Amino acid sequence: LAIMSVLELNPWTLLVSLSTILVSFAFAVGPSAAKLIAGMMMIAIRRPYDLGDRISIVDITGKPDPDDPGYRDTWLVEDVNLFTTTLRLSRTNEVSSCNNGSLADTRIVNHNRSNNASVTILLPMKLSSTHDEVQVVKSAIEQYIQDNPRIWACLVNFRVAKVDPNMEMIVYSAKLQHVKNWQDLLPILQNKGDLEKFCTEILMQLGIQYDSPHSNTNIYVKEMLEQVPTEALGMET
Repeated sequence: LAIMSVLELNPWTLLVSLSTILVSFAFAVGPSAAKLIAGMMMIAIRRPYDLGDRISIVDITGKPDPDDPGYRDTWLVEDVNLFTTTLRLSRTNEVSSCNNGSLADTRIVNHNRSNNASVTILLPMKLSSTHDEVQVVKSAIEQYIQDNPRIWACLVNFRVAKVDPNMEMIVYSAKLQHVKNWQDLLPILQNKGDLEKFCTEILMQLGIQYDSPHSNTNIYVKEMLEQVPTEALGMET
């Protein structure tokens, strides 16, 4: 200020110009700086994932899918620093690099930290199924769990999920707890498929497996056969 007074310059003009530049710079850089700080705080304090974790990134208000697991698109964490995270999409093996600031406002589901995955299977039965027959199915599932202690931990619940009198169908829901977490996605899905196959065989043996009367399978097969030339089927006209 002393120098400017000696040079007979007005200091207020310079201060006003500088303040205008600083305010404009703050408006321009403010949101980016806030996101940068939010991303750094997420990694340093929240620590929502570690290297090698299987995660899902969803909107903060996003609802889980009805199928297991609740969020199908999963990513494997390959590298993490204060600014970016490198992820690999499990389904396609694609690699992505994400700004931590953009991840800070999302809901991150960590499958590696979600111990004992819960698996739900639906068992459609005939509405005429008796209580005793349903109890046989439940007992068979409990015995299946006891026979496979390295796979299944326990039967959480077994209940009616849906009743449809028009379709003459009743659907039971069986929720089981796996010994592993959803980090081991493929083995759990394989075990779930084996259990569903076992339950279907039990229902068929008891004669209570529900068969939809409106199934279009036979109609589709008939239409396909009509389109195939008789020579291809080894038939003579």
